[in-house]
Formats: sequence, C-alpha cells, structure tokens
Amino acid sequence: MTAKNSKAKTNLYVQQLEQLKQKKTHLLKEVGDQWQTPTPLFWGINAKFGPFVHDIFTDDHNSKCPNFYTAEDNALVQDWTKDFAGGIGFANPPYSRTSLDDDNQAITGMRKIIAKAMAERDKGAKFVFAIKCAPSEVWWPEQADHVCFVRGRISFELPQWFIPANEKQEASSAGFGMAIVVFDKNWTGERLSYISRDALVKQGKMLLDMIDAAAKTKAANYIPTQITTSHNDSNTLGQSAQIDIEEQIAREPAQTNKKSGWPNEVFDLVEKAFAAYPEKISNYRHRHLCERANELLLLQHKHSDVLTELNAMLDKCEPMGEVA
Repeated sequence: MTAKNSKAKTNLYVQQLEQLKQKKTHLLKEVGDQWQTPTPLFWGINAKFGPFVHDIFTDDHNSKCPNFYTAEDNALVQDWTKDFAGGIGFANPPYSRTSLDDDNQAITGMRKIIAKAMAERDKGAKFVFAIKCAPSEVWWPEQADHVCFVRGRISFELPQWFIPANEKQEASSAGFGMAIVVFDKNWTGERLSYISRDALVKQGKMLLDMIDAAAKTKAANYIPTQITTSHNDSNTLGQSAQIDIEEQIAREPAQTNKKSGWPNEVFDLVEKAFAAYPEKISNYRHRHLCERANELLLLQHKHSDVLTELNAMLDKCEPMGEVA
C-alpha cells in the first residue's frame, strides 16, 4: 500500500496521534477519530458501490485500499480528482473538531471535509463516505448525489494499536446509525435508498471467504523452484541454467484448537507470546492477540514476525495485578 507523500510534514494532530499510539495502555475515550470500519462491512460497501481504489482518511495502519492519504498528507489539501485517476475513493471520516496542519490548513472537521468533498465532486472525483446518520447536523451533505441509509446500528472496531488498560476497555456493541453517501456528479440513480446492515455484512463476508479460499488455493498449488546458473571455465557468454522443480507438497487443512476455536497455529503463537509474559494474561488480551495473529497469518506474514508483534503488544501492557 502506498501513502500520498511519505515526506509530508508532521503536524500537531499527527504528533498527538503518535504519542497516543506509544502509550503502554489505552482507554476507550482516547480512541477519538481512530475507530475503524469493520472489515466485512467495508467489503459489503465495496461490493455495492466500489471498487474502491483510495482510502481518503487513514493513520497508515488501517487503510482499506491500495492507495491512501495519512494525517500527515492531509487529505483536505490533496487533489482527489487527480489521485483517484478515474477510480472511486472511500472514506470513514474523522469527526473531531477542526485541527490545523503546519500550513494552517484544516486537517479535520466535518464541515471542512464536506466542503472539500463537494468541491472535488464538482471537479469530477467519485467517492463514497460511510458516515454517521445525522441529518440534523450542520455538516450533513444535503447536496450529495445519493444517500443509502443502513438499517441496523453499526459497531466500529478498535484500532490495531489499542492496548486495553483493563477488561472494561472493550468496544460497545451498541453502535450507531450509519449512512453510505455517494458523491458522483454523473450519478443517474435514485437519490435515496435503504439497505440492511446484515445484508452488507453478509455480502462482505462472502467476498472475504472467496479471497481466503483463493489465497489458500494459491498456497496449496505453490510449486517451489530452484534455479542454478553455471558459467564455463573460460567465463564466456555461454551459460546453462538448470531448473529443479521440487515435488509439490500437499497441505492439510488448518486444524482448530477445540478450546479456543482458533486455528492451532494462531493459538500456539499466542500461547508462546504469553509464555514470556505470564503476569499479563487475561481472557480479553488472549482474544485480542488471537485476532491480530489470525489477521497477520491470513496476510501470509512469517510466524516469527507475528510472534515479534505479539510480544511487542504484550510488552506495552501492564501486569494484570497492577491494572485498576
């Protein structure tokens, strides 16, 4: 994945975000703008209104698209029309009050964000916002080309860097109403529509299952090759290449740990991590680490790299006896 500008200036908003990430533990009230779009929900929206090519508001770790703007890039000063290159952008925008970057340009604030959205829409950019269903707010995008109201409340996810200070710091399942807003001046469909949350999530999970199955098939059919090249004694241009194709290795389906419900390789990695931090074990942390390990393994990270990240997460946690 690529950000717009890796050399962008570090503004106060970014500095405060980095300081928050570096804390050993976190409280729910500190998450602020960093709540993440649930992955199945995103893929459901992507299936209906995408495909999305650019995530407009990210922190460089939670992007859902191949290309994205970080807070350092400041999406509100970028040329969306040019950067999307005819593709469709996606945003779960920040709702905090207006913050400014080093050039005194707004970086957050929904009124500023919607104003930018309408300007880019008029230039020809196409993008979709997943926003709180709040028509009474002054920033509500009355001039959007299409609004799809989602039936059912949405619970957003904690960021990956969130280390709960105690077991009370768990995301609420209450959630809030959401609308999917389309900005596309060439839109020819109806202005308003409705869709159920469950339908979006179901479609998203179907796509994720297809992606997972395709990845497993690719891995199972992988044929490792070894190429050796030898030069003749006179070191002339003549050379020969020998390609040895090893016998394909049949892979068994992943076995599940009956106690935890997670695949054995996930459970074993988390157990190894906690073996180094026995004083930090809790059911919530165990589940949190299993989720992260499973995600990294699906992305085909090496077991050693996954274990390193799990250890880093636990290193930030306070021993359970010291947690309030």
